[in-house]
Amino acid sequence: MAKSSKKAAKKTAKKAATGGSDLRRHIVARAAADPAFRRKLFADPATVFGGRLTAADKAAVERMKKMLPALEGIVSSLAGEVLCGGGGGCGGLA
Repeated sequence: MAKSSKKAAKKTAKKAATGGSDLRRHIVARAAADPAFRRKLFADPATVFGGRLTAADKAAVERMKKMLPALEGIVSSLAGEVLCGGGGGCGGLA
């Protein structure tokens, strides 16, 4: 794991010590945007949540796993729109 990833994981675990839905929202948002963090979350959710994994935390991880394929499709589509100026002339790049 890269040094910045370790630092970020420690920061997230520190926030986990306070618990609550704010932490859950932070973790879900970060997992949506950061593939490395998402892999860590799916591999070891208890560590990401600071060792205290509640039923709500487990449910959030499961929802994230279920919505991931749709999320990746949306991101891919948006990237194509941004990079290709509305869907034309990309030559299969997006």
